[in-house]
Amino acid sequence: MTIRDDSPGPSKKPLNAFVSFPSPYTQTLIIKALVALIPSLKLSLVPPEEDDPPELQWADYDVLSFTIPHSHPKTHLISSYIYRKALIRKHQLHKTIEEYLVKCKYRGRRSVLEDATPKGWVVELQFADELDEMLVDELGELREEMEKICRRTDTDDRWWILKPGFADRAQGIRLFSTGEELRAIFEGFEDDETESDLNEDGDGAGDEELDRLAAKIAETQIEEEAIGTGVSTSQLRHFVIQEYIPHPILFDISQLAHQPLSSDAVGHKFHLRAYVLVTGSYTVHLSRTMLALFSGSPYTPPSSREGQELDLRPHLTNTCLQTDAWGAPAPPEELVKLFWELEGLDALSYGSKYRSRGRITRSWLEQTFCQVGEVIGESVKAGAECGSFGLQLIPNAFEIFGVDLLLSIPRSDNGDLPIPRITLLEYNASPDFHQTGQRLQPLLGDMFKGVVKISVAPFFSLHIDDADEDQGVWTVGEERWGWRLVGKGEIRGGP
Repeated sequence: MTIRDDSPGPSKKPLNAFVSFPSPYTQTLIIKALVALIPSLKLSLVPPEEDDPPELQWADYDVLSFTIPHSHPKTHLISSYIYRKALIRKHQLHKTIEEYLVKCKYRGRRSVLEDATPKGWVVELQFADELDEMLVDELGELREEMEKICRRTDTDDRWWILKPGFADRAQGIRLFSTGEELRAIFEGFEDDETESDLNEDGDGAGDEELDRLAAKIAETQIEEEAIGTGVSTSQLRHFVIQEYIPHPILFDISQLAHQPLSSDAVGHKFHLRAYVLVTGSYTVHLSRTMLALFSGSPYTPPSSREGQELDLRPHLTNTCLQTDAWGAPAPPEELVKLFWELEGLDALSYGSKYRSRGRITRSWLEQTFCQVGEVIGESVKAGAECGSFGLQLIPNAFEIFGVDLLLSIPRSDNGDLPIPRITLLEYNASPDFHQTGQRLQPLLGDMFKGVVKISVAPFFSLHIDDADEDQGVWTVGEERWGWRLVGKGEIRGGP
């Protein structure tokens, strides 16, 4: 299948494109998709001059040229929105959704994000000694919740999770259940490093520069910390505190589909990695190539033991942190599954021991996939309406995000295998496609071809040479080329 050029005019000049990503894995997938579908293509891997970029730039944010596309929105297409911090910064996403839910409540409309967003607080803190004042003021509700838990002896502890707003790769993530534990976390973050001179008030390029600096900090900390989750408050000052989601759905990663569960089965926590394509201003598509990324350590609920540091490994499902029992990198095929490969496995929960809640069916997967789409579509809508300058969905841009979500047993549990509660964790710009591994790489190849058909071809008036595929305007819920349309709208407008 190829694409023909239906643009007006006698000249059928080739489409000039610049492609550049640090990961050869990602870059190869993009080049193959473009070459396979656009026969008249002039491809460059060299960064263009700022004042003379090609019509298509599909590259890492750091090497994109924004000036000409900004002034020529009908002729130049770029693979990233200039402003999108309302989605990709954890604290900004939390604030954006919080504001959106207030608007929905005022308008008498219930949003799926009410159940998909953990209760939480945004914290701006640079030194540990600022925490006491915050627990009286901004974090007063959190302090009351922790004090209430301390007075109860008949129930399990309630836990919260602390996440730095800028860092990635699980840097700085910590769990706590008491004010003393939270204070100890921030005291542990403090070090003697010189405070980084980060511009906290900038926007646009300044904000993205801040993201890049934060990423560099995270990379440095990975080498310095034993389990790769170090961070310091002198480098990153924005945090979000959210309730830790209890009762996650677990799977025994060694179980074979449609085979009996072993008597010594152990459950592993996982999160979903959904690939989300946002195009123009705007449509939102969810890829059926969705992953389940597992922790390498069996799950047990968090618990406090005096004198012992909480082991984060059972709770963090980031692939960059996973190792086997000897500390070596775990085989990707053991910890990375296609979402649809969960069919035929037993969903587990953990009380005092692991127990099966039922076997996963195709229907269960389809219903879960549909709900994931609803959460993602609504969260982009929240960013478009309430993200202010933090999310500007311009017509000549598209971007693939890696969106992380958690599946857990819902509060109204009747004992059978329920459709899970879906919790939105975070949006990741420039997702690490390499974590998918070689086994699933062909699926990503088809996924990127879908991006060409959805985002690139229509912009340049290129049409697919297959009448069966050309079906006109999409409706929400419809699927083509491995992508489901889960949201569409305009930048402004009520819910």
